[in-house]
This record gives sequence, structure tokens and C-alpha cells, in this order.
Amino acid sequence: MTWAELRDLVVALPEDSATKAAAAGDREGRRWSQHTYMQATEVNLLQLVAQILWKAHLKGEPPQMSPVDPPRLAADEDRDALAEARVARNRAVLESMAPRQAPEDAAQKQAEIGLWLERIRELEQQKQQQ
Repeated sequence: MTWAELRDLVVALPEDSATKAAAAGDREGRRWSQHTYMQATEVNLLQLVAQILWKAHLKGEPPQMSPVDPPRLAADEDRDALAEARVARNRAVLESMAPRQAPEDAAQKQAEIGLWLERIRELEQQKQQQ
């Protein structure tokens, strides 16, 4: 058998085969096909519609419905790691752009606030004396 024939055989495997699942990064061994993913999506959407209708017409809290979660793939973990790294980078950029205050700046502002508070007290005393 040539490498091309082996490749053709592997490509022709059904979606829910162990080889295809492992190649897709399925670590739980659930071997979902595209049909199974679609069915899980339909179940989740029907649960959402049922909850909306329950709230709209029965005016109460719907019963707790657990969604059908697809298997975690290696690509999902990579995507989550990239998202966390993106959030950390954005936070670091925002913190680097935040204005910095030296302790002497804070002390100067506090002294200025004290002066204005004293001035307000003086004006209130003058107003009460009149």
C-alpha cells in the first residue's frame, strides 16, 4: 500500500471513527459526528424556546434544564488559552496607560483639598454671621 492509498483510506473513514476523533483532538473519546453536533444544538435551542415560552405564558421560573455540551477538543483548549492571553495583554496595556501618581502628587492634592475645605468653612461662617 502506498502513502497516497493510506491517506485516501484515512480520509474516507466515517466522522465518528476513533481515528477521525483523535485527529480532531477529541480527548474524551465521545466521537461525535456532524449529525450529533447538530442534534445537540437542536436540543439546546428547543430548551431555550421552552424556557422563553414558560416565562412568557406561565409567568414563573422554568424548571432547570441542562444543556447538551459537546466534547472538549484540543482546539477548544487552545482557543481558551489564546482568549485568556488576549485579556491579560489588554489589561496590561490599559494599566500601562493609566495615569500614575507619585506620593508627593497625592500629598499636594490632599493639601489643596484641605485649603478648599477651610475656605468653604470660612464662607459658611460668614454667611451665618450675616
